[in-house]
Amino acid sequence: MVGKAGSRGLIRPLILFDLTRLVSATGRSAPTGIERVEYAYARWLLAEPTYHVRFVVTMKKGIRLIADNAVPAFLDKQAAIWEGGVDAFPADAALRNINRFLQGHGAPPAPKLGYLSDEERTMRRNRRRENGDKPSSPLKAWAQKMASSWTSEPLGPVLRRSGARRPIVYLRASLDRMEWSMPFERLKNAADVRMVVLCHDIIPIDYPEFVRPNAPRQCAARLDTMNRLADGVVVSSHYSADRLRAFLAEGGPPLSVAHLGIAKPEGSAAPLPLSELVEEPFFLVVSTIEARKNHVLLLNLWRRFAEELGPAAPKLIIAGKRGWEAQTPLAILDRARELGPSVYEVGAVPDSVLDLLRRKATAVLMPSFVEGFGMPVMEALAVGTPVLASDIPVFREIAAEGAALLDPLDGPSWKEAIMAFSDPSSSRAIHARAAAQRYTPPTWQEHFAAVRDMNRQVLEDPPCAGKARWGRKLVAARAALSRTNSALG
Repeated sequence: MVGKAGSRGLIRPLILFDLTRLVSATGRSAPTGIERVEYAYARWLLAEPTYHVRFVVTMKKGIRLIADNAVPAFLDKQAAIWEGGVDAFPADAALRNINRFLQGHGAPPAPKLGYLSDEERTMRRNRRRENGDKPSSPLKAWAQKMASSWTSEPLGPVLRRSGARRPIVYLRASLDRMEWSMPFERLKNAADVRMVVLCHDIIPIDYPEFVRPNAPRQCAARLDTMNRLADGVVVSSHYSADRLRAFLAEGGPPLSVAHLGIAKPEGSAAPLPLSELVEEPFFLVVSTIEARKNHVLLLNLWRRFAEELGPAAPKLIIAGKRGWEAQTPLAILDRARELGPSVYEVGAVPDSVLDLLRRKATAVLMPSFVEGFGMPVMEALAVGTPVLASDIPVFREIAAEGAALLDPLDGPSWKEAIMAFSDPSSSRAIHARAAAQRYTPPTWQEHFAAVRDMNRQVLEDPPCAGKARWGRKLVAARAALSRTNSALG
């Protein structure tokens, strides 16, 4: 890597990698896609010889260091939780429930882990109060213990000491907490620190109807911070990059597109044997239950299957936590008793069980209205499982050669395709399996090569150019934020 006037050519840059999103999800049994990405970045950086790496977290007023020796143990523990589940919902319990459903014996409702509605939170608090239970748990206690190590070493002295002899890049794999710009402004002012950010999408701004009411303004504030302070941005798809360019004003940071990779967490257990799952065909949905994922389409189709086919209706397994703006699909799942024999909401299953479901499914279904990337599509194709997905730009970009793409509003076409896939001897099912088996997914190695290139690019940018651009970005970003706020009312 090069530095000022080439004098740093043999010195490893200092990478400050932000683990905020992953730390905030400590102990969660099923991670979001962003948390999986942050985990992959952390594992890569721990093994990357060309960098000197320190890990940090973002607080409202500043960025703090995590003790070096805490990070590997934290990642190992988190991977073990993802793989095997939590005490409330271990892998063997999830598998037992699924097998009962597939055998037609009925299965108990899965725990609603992860996101909880206000009603569910109130019920939990009341139960704890009635039972005299303590509000904390071993996982929370462990997270609190880890948090105490964040301030083991002040960041300021590290920046001053390192900035004099090596280049510094502050790297983050999401826009999480960037609506509060103060920590990043202080970081940029403390030393000659370059900032590289991975931006997944701007869905809250493009599709405010699919997110929580405050999400569009929060996303706009995060983009304002990124546009003013970032020296380079990596984007996970060309679709998201095009949408981002349309939002950012002229003079923003350079963009680089790098598709995400897929891989099981390092050190995770071997996949469960296929024989652990009973031999019954089923379709699989893997996603948080939220409005933009379009679960309503599938649930309405399965209602029709139940009416027309009765016990012969195909089976559908929905894997994922309950999310937001999804009152209709949640009401159907909770109240439509006729779907019980053919639809099972398995919840936030551990990775070992999810991998088994993915490999045994007749097809993975993803009828989303919009996505920034779509890892479940790639993960299914990577193990040779057919995919029926929405005909939307990002899926055409990442999976056009491997998946069957359908209009997310065309219910009859989805019904016809699902019935065709239910017959493994149909020409459509045979073609879909062959296409999936030919699919070659992007790799993390390719993605991280692009990140290294972006780091190199921002370090080669003369400091004076970066300072001059900062002022232009500030004016442009504030103008873009003003336009967004006006559009949002």
